[in-house]
Amino acid sequence: MAELDLRLLESNIYSNVEDCEALPLFVRYTSDDAKFHDKDATVSFEDTVAQLSGTHMCYLIHRRQKGRNKVYEELAIKFDELPFCMTAQLARDECTLRAPHFTVKNMVLPEEKDQFIVRKCEVRFVDLYEDPFKLINGAGPYWVGHVQEITQFMKDCFSLPIPPIEIQIEEDKEMWQACLDGLNALLENKRDLIKIQHISKQKGGLLKLDFDMDSYAQNLNNAITDELKGKCESETNVSIDNGECLITFDSYQSIPEDTIESLKTIGRDYCYQADSEPTNTVSGKIVIISDSEELASITSSIDTELTEFGVNLQKDESGEFLLATDKDIVYLQKIVDTHYKGVAEVVCTTKLIMPLTPSPDSVDRNSFSDDLPEDAQVTPHGKHFVVTSKRPLDTELSIFKKLCFASCMISVAPKQIDTNVEIEGSNIKNNAYTWIVNNPLELSKLGRLFNLVRKNYSNQYVNSTYHYAFASQIEKSVLAELKLNNYGKTSLSIDVPRSCVIFSPKSQEDYSTLKEDIFAQLDEAIYAEAPEYQPTAKIEFLCENEEYRRSVFEKVNVALANKRGNFTTNRLSKDARELKFVFNFKDIDERENIETIIEEALASIHGIKILYDGNNNKGVTQWSLSEDLSLLQELDRKLQSDFRNENINLINGSSYDKLSEVDEEELAHSQYSKESIIRRRRRQFLQRNSLSIGNCVRRTRDYAIIEPSEDILELLSSKELKIVAGDYIQFPAMGETMELMRQNKAMNRILKPESKYNHRPINPNLPNFIFDPKYAGETMVDLNAAMEDFRSHKIGNLNDRQLEAVTKSVLAKDLALIQGPPGTGKTTVIAEIIWQEIRKNSDCRILLTSQTNLAVDNALERLQGQAGIRPVRIGKPDKLEPEGRRFSLPVMDSWAQDSKNSDDNATRIWIDRIVKKISNDPKYSSAISSWKNELEVKDKHSRTEFSRLYRSNVNLVAATCSICGSRDFMESYSDMFGGSERSDMFFDVVIMDEASKATPLEMAVPLVLGKKIIVIGDHKQLPPMMDENTIDSALEKIGKKDIAEKLQKAESQFKRLFEAAAKVRKTIVATLDTQYRMHEQIMNTIMQFYQEELAATGGLKCGITETMDIPDLANKGSRWHGITLNPIIEPSIHAVWIDVHTPETYLSPGYKNEGELKAIDLVLKALQQADGYSEFINAQQKPEDKEIGIITFYSAQSREIKKKYKGKNYRMDVVDRFQGMERNIIIVSTVRSNPKNNIGFAKEIERINVAFSRARRLLIVVGNKRQFESNSNYAASIANMETVSFEQLKDAVR
Repeated sequence: MAELDLRLLESNIYSNVEDCEALPLFVRYTSDDAKFHDKDATVSFEDTVAQLSGTHMCYLIHRRQKGRNKVYEELAIKFDELPFCMTAQLARDECTLRAPHFTVKNMVLPEEKDQFIVRKCEVRFVDLYEDPFKLINGAGPYWVGHVQEITQFMKDCFSLPIPPIEIQIEEDKEMWQACLDGLNALLENKRDLIKIQHISKQKGGLLKLDFDMDSYAQNLNNAITDELKGKCESETNVSIDNGECLITFDSYQSIPEDTIESLKTIGRDYCYQADSEPTNTVSGKIVIISDSEELASITSSIDTELTEFGVNLQKDESGEFLLATDKDIVYLQKIVDTHYKGVAEVVCTTKLIMPLTPSPDSVDRNSFSDDLPEDAQVTPHGKHFVVTSKRPLDTELSIFKKLCFASCMISVAPKQIDTNVEIEGSNIKNNAYTWIVNNPLELSKLGRLFNLVRKNYSNQYVNSTYHYAFASQIEKSVLAELKLNNYGKTSLSIDVPRSCVIFSPKSQEDYSTLKEDIFAQLDEAIYAEAPEYQPTAKIEFLCENEEYRRSVFEKVNVALANKRGNFTTNRLSKDARELKFVFNFKDIDERENIETIIEEALASIHGIKILYDGNNNKGVTQWSLSEDLSLLQELDRKLQSDFRNENINLINGSSYDKLSEVDEEELAHSQYSKESIIRRRRRQFLQRNSLSIGNCVRRTRDYAIIEPSEDILELLSSKELKIVAGDYIQFPAMGETMELMRQNKAMNRILKPESKYNHRPINPNLPNFIFDPKYAGETMVDLNAAMEDFRSHKIGNLNDRQLEAVTKSVLAKDLALIQGPPGTGKTTVIAEIIWQEIRKNSDCRILLTSQTNLAVDNALERLQGQAGIRPVRIGKPDKLEPEGRRFSLPVMDSWAQDSKNSDDNATRIWIDRIVKKISNDPKYSSAISSWKNELEVKDKHSRTEFSRLYRSNVNLVAATCSICGSRDFMESYSDMFGGSERSDMFFDVVIMDEASKATPLEMAVPLVLGKKIIVIGDHKQLPPMMDENTIDSALEKIGKKDIAEKLQKAESQFKRLFEAAAKVRKTIVATLDTQYRMHEQIMNTIMQFYQEELAATGGLKCGITETMDIPDLANKGSRWHGITLNPIIEPSIHAVWIDVHTPETYLSPGYKNEGELKAIDLVLKALQQADGYSEFINAQQKPEDKEIGIITFYSAQSREIKKKYKGKNYRMDVVDRFQGMERNIIIVSTVRSNPKNNIGFAKEIERINVAFSRARRLLIVVGNKRQFESNSNYAASIANMETVSFEQLKDAVR
């Protein structure tokens, strides 16, 4: 009875089934399980449990689920036909389950019967801690004695083999979740801190926060600095001023290409555009050696050298050497010419002065004494005559003309002199005041001196005596005649005023000659006595001579005349002391080449030196970014909507700013640098102290309007919280981050479809079939009958495999997958699918998307002019190919406003097509002629109306993956189809081309918009390339390095889907098997890669065998090139291997091969010299058909090629960037060549396939044949090529 009472009290755990028909399946749960479910789910845990409780036919599958720290074994359970799936783990009692997790999913069972168990079960959800005996006891009498049967059932279920598809699904989901985690981490890292400058209240409780734009610039500075940290050896300085951002490295810095791209992306995030590529410059000056210290050092060195010669020369204060003999100057000249040529020179400064006087016999005393005063006495005194007088002489006397005044001594004596009385300018001598006057101009004032004395001795008798000294002189006319006779002689001159001869002899012998010459010219009336020979010399520095300086720089300019193109600055200073120069260079080789040019050009010019600015001859690297108006305008438009409702965090400004204060003691005891300490502090502070204050209502670059949450409003009202100037708010960063946010939302819609915070994808089944094609609806229609219908209504020439692919795609309910090997007409198939979808449903909306603009625009080209198809191309018109640009809405709108703008557009093409279809029958002319004329004129009304009609009847939207979901995309969609929210957007069909190269992030945005997805790609070509500076680095930062590494190596989702669907959903997969791009010989180099997929049809086939060898360059089906240069190329040869054995060079990172670079150069010369090449080029109509494609596997080699052939008509790139392109002639450089036969990632078949399949008419591969033949895939390719040695190539080129 007690047991019965218990049943009545807790009847919910007891069964109504009293036999063994239904196995009791108890599922334990906790309140935390319920909360976890209800946090995201739209259907509550309680309602879900209510629906699943009871008796069901259960289908159980064993699977594994990866948790945070371990892998869990669990069961996935399908309940009858209910649209619910439950997963749960085995409880400790081994007869019940625990931790249920529900998804809205109609689970599809594995194909193999041994991979699942079917059993009727009575499902009961119970408390985690419920007693097992109590549960079994309530299951009915049968199960009380058969508990072991329940335990064995659980054991059997958990022993089931895990279906391979389940393993793959978990791996795929792990990769997608990793992308999402990395994306979230990336978004978190891209949150900007913006300082608040001013706060004001708005209506409705809103707050307006004006930004401090200096902090905005600092965010850009920080983003650039962080990106460069650890990637460059040089110190970096980032300066931002007035819309210009200048990045400067203190020495030459080679910036990796991926870093340049990252910096461009950061710049675009902040509306800055790179003006050009980074520039490397070396600056300095060529100077005349003139520094005073340097000149003093040279002088000292010369003195030292003289001492070493054993010569001891006296030198006066002016630096003039007093030489003993002429030979002494030879030592000086030898020292200077050897060490200081062009800087200094030895100047002979010997000057010897010989006075000229009248001979004693030639002087007539009476000729000058006749008119002297009577008291004057004339007395000879050596070579002078002294005239003594009591009074001053009149300067008009003849003595002053006949003789040369020398001096006058005045003596004025009082009767009794007082030595204490001083008189201006006098000396007391022999009891008299005396003066000496040498200037003849002062002679007229001598009486003043007598008066000065008498004034001081007014009561005494004062007498005076004047002694005039005169020298006899030669007549000026005689000296002038003598000067005339010797005028122009460099070593001898006559100084007429001083009556002397000045000798400047070069040697003692020269002096003797000069003396003889001058004495021969003197008559007896002239007396001369030659001085003794005393040679002197001086060191003169040429830098003091401006004329010399200018002559030197003239030589410099002549020497550098042919190299002016290397210099951006070449400027001589006004005083001609220095020539400033600046030159740009691309790499170290070019820099060293220019340095060599300068040094060689200046080697023969002495007296100059090169001074590099900052003593840095390695150069500096600079890169500038400028604020871009178009990006600013685009940003303003995006900010209006993309940040609406975005959560905003507040950070206390004073506390945050203090984090940058690091005391010396802390720094001394830390293993980190000051910058690292500050960065760690800030990161931790933001994690712990960021306060969510509400949502953004409006955002511009300058301000934000915030709607505070209720909690924040209360805190503000009570003044517990204050927002002040200097605080920071934290926003998601601008620009590229908006695209990342869109990807984030799309990924969440796929990975978390049940979350109440996410809109489910347009096709709710997408989260299932994107990982497991079993969940894609199966086509039940007769495929052959449908193919015949499509065949009779097709718009293109389709082969059977193409028609099959079109048919499967159009009939598919959820998903279709098409593999298109190179050149098999994927674009033709896409165009046909679009046409057939629209034919089937005239109101159909189709989205055509791909990674690249080129792929999208190529498909649109095939659809041009097709009735019933009205495409629109979304994207910036300037980035589109002409084939896509004509379908751009801005282009059509521009033409509607002005017919002179963008004449090539879809609206005009539509009007022209209508005009052509209008009947020319005369009987209708009266009715339609005016209308036809109006259409032909295309006035503004017609243009505007047809543009409006075209827009309202669009049925095909074409955009790249990155554009889908953007603001422009949404606005264009709303304009064409209506709707105002992103959740309103849908397409009946989404066609994704080049899907094998798409990452999950790129795929997610367009996938969630489609009711049906058609995915086209080729997993035998290159897989997705994850941006190594974004997702994987973000994953490493959050501790998921292993996932980051897996992500880098992950296969494309297309490959995994295609291979799985080929086994379980054959009606949704197709492989194209006939290529139309390349000559059969070229096709044979890649056909081994498709043997497995196309085994049933005989492998990859060539669809142009009948036309490919027609010798007609205008024939579309011909792949004949007509080029001949024996033995390299003949018209019948289309695939050539040039055998080069030069070893590779490792450049860290990457490899280059100089021998292959030379071989490429020879191949290009060979083509230009070949017969038929000019005719081939001239016959091509499109510019790209004239281009030669040069592909390589390594970016280092690609850089060398681009540098060498910059500006040439070649398309050059690494193979990864060449996918999707094709050219008539392709040259491939394989690069690797080493003793170990290591070919690196060149061994990947996808890389080989893409490289070799780009050529239409001629493929030339350059590489080490022996090394690459060691790889079986290359061996198969090389077997289908003609081999030419490097020597043969060299010999063939003239």
